[in-house]
Amino acid sequence: MAPAPAPARDLVLKHTSGRCPVCHQASPAVVHKASNTPSAPVLMTRTCPDHGAQTNRISSDARYYWVSHGHPDNARCGCSPDSSNVPVARRAGTGEAAGVLGRNACRTPSNAPFETLSTCVALIEIVRSCNLPCPTCYAASPLGTGNKVDAVPLPEIRERIEGVLARKGGIEILQLSGGEPTLHPEFFELLRWAKAREGIDYLLLNTNGVRLARDSNFVAELGRTFPRGRMQVYLQFDGVQEEGHTALRGADMRDLKTAAIEACARIELPVTLAMTVTVETLSHLWTTVQFGLRHPHVRGVTFQPMVGSGRTHGKLPHHDQGARLNVADIVLGLVRQSEGSLKPGDFTPLPCGDPNCATIGYLLKADGGVRSLSDLVDFSQLQAFLHDRIRYRLEDLARCGCDSEPLAKLLARLEMDASHTFRLMIKPFMDAWTWDQDRIDRCCTHVIRPDGKLDSFCRYYSGFPDAR
Repeated sequence: MAPAPAPARDLVLKHTSGRCPVCHQASPAVVHKASNTPSAPVLMTRTCPDHGAQTNRISSDARYYWVSHGHPDNARCGCSPDSSNVPVARRAGTGEAAGVLGRNACRTPSNAPFETLSTCVALIEIVRSCNLPCPTCYAASPLGTGNKVDAVPLPEIRERIEGVLARKGGIEILQLSGGEPTLHPEFFELLRWAKAREGIDYLLLNTNGVRLARDSNFVAELGRTFPRGRMQVYLQFDGVQEEGHTALRGADMRDLKTAAIEACARIELPVTLAMTVTVETLSHLWTTVQFGLRHPHVRGVTFQPMVGSGRTHGKLPHHDQGARLNVADIVLGLVRQSEGSLKPGDFTPLPCGDPNCATIGYLLKADGGVRSLSDLVDFSQLQAFLHDRIRYRLEDLARCGCDSEPLAKLLARLEMDASHTFRLMIKPFMDAWTWDQDRIDRCCTHVIRPDGKLDSFCRYYSGFPDAR
């Protein structure tokens, strides 16, 4: 079945596979731009055989959308499209027709070979339950504390991680998640094992911060286990404002989050603030950055636009497309709210995975304030991974650009200089309204599933019947 055509005046950027927002079955989709204006919105129209065509916005500004194709079979299927329709990764706002998947190009059923792709982050759920009943939990974790904690047995956790190490040779970042991972009864046994296990480079603790804020003995033990380096806290943090907190977490938890941050400071444990961005919190991006800048051990903020997965599955408003926030909304909001501290050129896609999956920028700390990175660095001159790749081969997908691209080398230096830099990351996950199979096919953020196999984060938490 072919997707419904884009409006005649629109510029078609590519064809892909999306999901029907009603029944969630895979549906052919076309990505199109509303006009040749560089900052025009980018739209997606997918066509379901049962529910017809549905169109919505996937980027508010084409300057922050990149046309790319992900499935390695597109590079090995024997097609011979001409130079006007080969799959590329390119900025959509240029008005160029390149990047369109030709009508005669093959599309194969998607079955992304996650085991052969580079894994930048491997996430594992070590606890299924949580100590907070957040209305917006992406994992839909049930409430459970004390003797009701539903923890994965430690031998099973180690076995699943060992399997990934055996197959892939190493894990750059192992993210401990849940549920609430700090509830695991053998939490420190796991940390000591992971710290000693060759092949695990870095640990990321994904937490709501409750135990950090309220359990001084836990914090002290954490400091003794990781006295310096190789671990960071990824703290759920929804901003310093009151708006949006109750809708996201069921209560105003700002004091608790501040206490958790201060506890990490006492043991010199670095923190990244993870902000879920909604329509209510969108106007408070920069105040969150300013809050982070006041704490030397806070290394940056990751902004995650709200998606309809987990507990919010199917509950986000479908008709108000402003509720589907995207990378452009976050970038433009930050630039506008910063009043000159940030510029549009301070942000670039990461050189791994799909360019629409993670956008990053840095502030440079200076005496009396911060400077815009674009005062010193032109990202466009370092984006060889976007300009030069005309076809993505299987080898390209298997090898992460984080260890081979000029931009990646610069980002690595910035990460090492934590005293002078502050990271701004935008990580947009997908639901049925924003689903682009090409992004799944090039995902490098993987979940270690209960059966030990790797899966794309967005696919695993999508709630689709065929996803688990």
